[in-house]
Amino acid sequence: MSRPIGDLGVARFGEVLAAAGPGPAAGSTAAVTASFAAGLATKVAKAAADREAVTELDALRAKALRLADDDVEAFTDFLEARRKPGGGPAATEAIVQVPSDVVALAVRVAELAALLAESGPDHLTGDAVTAAFLAAAAAESAAALVGANIADAGELADPRLEHVEERAGHARALAERLV
Repeated sequence: MSRPIGDLGVARFGEVLAAAGPGPAAGSTAAVTASFAAGLATKVAKAAADREAVTELDALRAKALRLADDDVEAFTDFLEARRKPGGGPAATEAIVQVPSDVVALAVRVAELAALLAESGPDHLTGDAVTAAFLAAAAAESAAALVGANIADAGELADPRLEHVEERAGHARALAERLV
């Protein structure tokens, strides 16, 4: 896929996901979900006239879309490195780091969305709650990918797994306390 994921429409992104082959998949979907969550939370922040939150959420939304592309690149590089003798430790590192970055980003979106759900305009509470749940789902999905990718690398005792699982649990708890 040559176009950045952020340049695709939603319908086209769905088609690309459904295609056979190693293109965008779970990691990219988690990142795009975090981007959607940030966008929805931005709507609430704008209505609340919270400029700092708007600025941060806009940056998080853009970064999430870059991470979606980074995930595709990391996985493509990983598949290529596995074909070579000795594998590719750097390629394996990237398929762990990118979803770890998605977890961190999604958790921050969940934190901001939870704050906006509590302090933003009442008529947009549902949007903020939805943003928090979407962000939590993105964090949990990306954390599961970190675990799967670490296992694929044979590093079952990697402390990063516990860290991302803890952070994703934090995002889930934030969302759940809103309902």
